[in-house]
Amino acid sequence: MKNNIGQILITKKIITEAQLDAALERKKTEPQKYLVQILCEMGIPQSKLIGTLYYSNKRKPVGQILVDLNIISTDQLHEVLIEQKKLRERRIRKPLATLLVDMRLINEDSYVNALSVHFSMPVVSLTNFKVAETLQKAIGEQYALRHRIVVLEDSPQKVVVALAEPHLFVFEELERGLPSGKQILFCIAKSSEIENCLDARYDPFSRARY
Repeated sequence: MKNNIGQILITKKIITEAQLDAALERKKTEPQKYLVQILCEMGIPQSKLIGTLYYSNKRKPVGQILVDLNIISTDQLHEVLIEQKKLRERRIRKPLATLLVDMRLINEDSYVNALSVHFSMPVVSLTNFKVAETLQKAIGEQYALRHRIVVLEDSPQKVVVALAEPHLFVFEELERGLPSGKQILFCIAKSSEIENCLDARYDPFSRARY
């Protein structure tokens, strides 16, 4: 039986049977990559792939991923969900994984790994990476600062960016702004590493206004 994610994408007419077959063949030689990542590299817009899975309600919740990975217990997940509900009642919205980090139930590594599984996106390390203003301009320097994005690569064919909190509207906005024929690949990085990279290039006080 073919990959369930692939079948959803075929049903929604995001990819064809032939594209899925080609992606699955590639995955045999690149097992470390997610199917969605391979499809994106084949030219399928990442926003369409992630968006389709998001609205199909087939993605496993971040909390359940953490339980499955034995990072937290079911009781701890229940405790955090109760706390999240209390915050919402006070009109404070905080992502579950962020709340888990704040409560010191998971560390940042566990957080990004869970997000990686949740969004089917690769994790990149920004240790020793130096932000280049010329690369940041590939998506708009102010936009990159506002959304805490680090541009890793910019070529005539693609732009590769790292962000800590994936958002579908950011995917869609950036894809719309790219020249025809050029694609964008999104990766997940630790929030602390992104902040360190941006602080090393920009004045933290001046960029705070974004």
